[in-house]
Amino acid sequence: MRKLLFLAFLMIGVALSAMSIIDDLGRYIEIEKQPERVIVAAPAVTGFLVYLGLEGKIVGVTNWDSFASSHEVEKIGNLIPLNIEKILSLNPDIVFLTGGFQEPEIPKLEQFGIKAVVINPNTFEEVFRDISLIAAIFGEEKRGGKLAYEFRNKVLDIAKKTFSIPQDKKPKVFYAMVTSDIKEIWTCGTGSFLNQAISYAGGVNVAAPYTGNNGWFPVSPEFVLKTQPEIILVPYYYPGGDTEAVNKIMNYAPFKGLPAVKEGKVYAIDGNLFAYANPDLIKIIEKLYNLFYGAEKDGR
Repeated sequence: MRKLLFLAFLMIGVALSAMSIIDDLGRYIEIEKQPERVIVAAPAVTGFLVYLGLEGKIVGVTNWDSFASSHEVEKIGNLIPLNIEKILSLNPDIVFLTGGFQEPEIPKLEQFGIKAVVINPNTFEEVFRDISLIAAIFGEEKRGGKLAYEFRNKVLDIAKKTFSIPQDKKPKVFYAMVTSDIKEIWTCGTGSFLNQAISYAGGVNVAAPYTGNNGWFPVSPEFVLKTQPEIILVPYYYPGGDTEAVNKIMNYAPFKGLPAVKEGKVYAIDGNLFAYANPDLIKIIEKLYNLFYGAEKDGR
């Protein structure tokens, strides 16, 4: 229903000076004017604005955002609690948030008359939708529609390459978010964008039969041993962290007999790139396809 309502707004040609949108929390929001000053309190949204060519409107990002700009962009602090005083000092027309833990920040912004829009995609389909939604907020419906379909078609181009590969010829893949001592292991299954990415790139996610909070859940070492992955993906988050990430898995005694470890197919991946569902998913799926089928072997 939410999607149909949003498409209806696009089809009737809402005036650029004022429009209504429905954000990813299902909230109706009036946009009286096209935003010129934007604060991104959800790092994933930065990727949308860059993809749409709207990064020049960003005046503030959180300390967790790696956005590099040619113009002055202020750091507003942490994801939570938001530094409302700092945000007010930047006089934004709109603030983009994510769902979940940032939802309590919405009334704090709205009490000062600040437009707060939640963008919280978890799947490729929701990224496709949110490209058009964000574009419409800035009066760029036509461009947004074009870029949304370009995004979809690029994803499908890779998916077509892997669709005909027999299931038993596709590598069994495990995505491993681990603590330094591997006492905690988190992975992704159904409901996560990375599960979709692995599938479109031609892999078989060994955790796909399971779900969790937005597709993420903890598993035991025994789970990994039982599933016998042929490729293990390990995220790292700082320069030089790739070797450390791989070694944590390669040197973990219980995993020595895993096919991925024995064959040296434990790969470090950029955790900052793989952290968010946004148009950078094109890069993610391309990278995974290259890793799975031999064109790229970083992190070994």
